[in-house]
This record gives sequence, structure tokens and C-alpha cells, in this order.
Amino acid sequence: MSCLLVVGLGNPGLKYQNTRHNAGFIALDFLSESLNFHWCFESKFQAEVGTLQVHSHKVFFLKPHTFMNRSGESIAPFVRYFDVAHTLVIHDELDIALGDIRFKYGGSSGGHNGLKSIDKAIGSQYLRLRLGIGRNPNEDVVHYVLSDFSKQERECLMERMPLIQSSIQYFCQYFCAAFDQSPQELLAYLQNHFSFKTKSQMTLHSRHSQANNTSKEPK
Repeated sequence: MSCLLVVGLGNPGLKYQNTRHNAGFIALDFLSESLNFHWCFESKFQAEVGTLQVHSHKVFFLKPHTFMNRSGESIAPFVRYFDVAHTLVIHDELDIALGDIRFKYGGSSGGHNGLKSIDKAIGSQYLRLRLGIGRNPNEDVVHYVLSDFSKQERECLMERMPLIQSSIQYFCQYFCAAFDQSPQELLAYLQNHFSFKTKSQMTLHSRHSQANNTSKEPK
């Protein structure tokens, strides 16, 4: 029987658990607590796996333990083994503001190494929930994504989790009603009802920089 898969991207281990690159893991951990499913490590898929039942269909949740750049090596065998009909991937996104949410179906990886690995393993035709982490123009990208969220940033991210949960539940309800429904129609609905854009385009980093510059001005 066909099933659904929700993937959260990140790196395994305590060292990375609060890093910006682990936004996908953070989202799935929230879903695990709020939807009351438990994680079990499956060595043949190199991943933590959780399961829910929706309208007699299984919905799997997956946290690859292959490290970000090899995410596809975990996801591809899982998709084949369970005959996954539709996949949604939650990942961090540099190109949108912290806490903003966007949806996408197919297309380019945008330079995200986790998505590159998935595209290589199963192709690019899957839904994506892009969770904004913003950019710091004064910091190297690799160092930035592998650095921890500040307390303020983490709080901003967690404020979006109920909206993310609602979007994932709609994804599940939509396809469990009929697996042959159009992903593009679902995408349009998700974009219209579950996207989030901050009113101010000023990022936390620019606010901090502005505050620091102001404090250094001579009186």
C-alpha cells in the first residue's frame, strides 16, 4: 500500500542539535511531541523513523543520520522499500528571513547540499517546506549554518511550529483522501494558507548591527 513521507533535514548528534542547518530536525521533533509519535532508529535506512496512521494510510517521518550532504542515501532506499507515493521535505533556507515559511515543488536545490543529495537519489519532484534562517552577510555561510540559533532566533523559529504542523497535517489529509491528486494543487493551497512572511524585512542580524553601530557613535 502506498504511503506518505515527511522528511526533516539536519545533522545527527548533540553537537548539531541547535544549529541553523538542523531546522528540519527541530520541526520534526516538535511534530513528534505534538502529534504523539515516537522515534525508532532503523539501521537499514540510517535514520530515525516515526509513524502515524491517517485514514488507514501510513505517514512516515524521517530524520536521516547520514549527515546533511548524504541525505539522499537514507531517503532513497526508504522511498523504494515502502513504495512512498508523495514526499515532503522540511529544510533550512538561507534566502528567506528567519522564521518565514515558503513552499515549493520540484526545481533547483538552490545550492542546499541536502537537497542536492536528495535530487540525485530520487529526483527533484517532491514538495519542500522552506523554513527561513536568514543570512548574516558578515559571516561565512558554512560557519553560519553550522552555528547555534541564538535564544531570540530559536524563539522566533518555535513560534512558527504550530503553522508548520497545520501544513503537514493538511498535506497528510490531502493525499490520504486520494493519492492521485495533483501536487501542484496542493502546493497552491499550502502557499495561500500556510506561508508566512515577516512584515519587516529587517533581519535580526541587521537589527543587531544597527544597534551596535548606534552604540559606537560618539555622543
